[in-house]
Amino acid sequence: SPGEIVKPMAQGFDPMAKDEGKTDWEVMEDCDCPGVDNVAQADTTDVETLKRACETQLKRKGINVGAFVVDSQRAYFKQCTREEALAAKKTKKGSTMYVVPDPDAKKAFRMMKAVKDEGMPTYKNPFVHGNLFLILTIEFPDSLTPENQQAIRNLLPPPLHAPAFKEDDEGVEVHAVTDIDPVQSYNSNKVNMSAGGEAYDDDDDEDGPRGPGGGGVPCQQQ
Repeated sequence: SPGEIVKPMAQGFDPMAKDEGKTDWEVMEDCDCPGVDNVAQADTTDVETLKRACETQLKRKGINVGAFVVDSQRAYFKQCTREEALAAKKTKKGSTMYVVPDPDAKKAFRMMKAVKDEGMPTYKNPFVHGNLFLILTIEFPDSLTPENQQAIRNLLPPPLHAPAFKEDDEGVEVHAVTDIDPVQSYNSNKVNMSAGGEAYDDDDDEDGPRGPGGGGVPCQQQ
């Protein structure tokens, strides 16, 4: 989806990996947050299954899980923010607490060059465009003096492609490239994906959503 591509990193980071959109939960051994009420529980200790439940069936019910705690028999889901879970954290032997990550922790690694509002049309709202992200593998210095810029030009070969247009030519639009977080860009554009989209829905949608079946985690809402 537009906005989900992140900056390739030297540590083997794959921006197109399917697992990249998954929540990277922070693990805290021998911890619990008893001060935060349980909103649901599951009679399983399979962590991957519990993570999927947070992202799918619980979220569909309007439950935004900020943490869940797993003991030797079952799991307890907490609807809270990361800050609330950490503030209520207590030591509890045999329990493991999983907390949603800090959304800004890896922001610097996600920043990409982009042209604002010049990307693909928004799903179900094609008159609103996303941002156009540029995947670059160039490491830019923080700043360059005019003298350094000229010195680099003298060292490099001439450009392979000469500009065919000038900024003041008719029909030419000039855009500035800036740093935009693609994840934040995608989240801020979600409201446009649902606004005014009814006119663009296919007739087949009248039959209701379709897709492969499959059961979820038997969570008990509390």
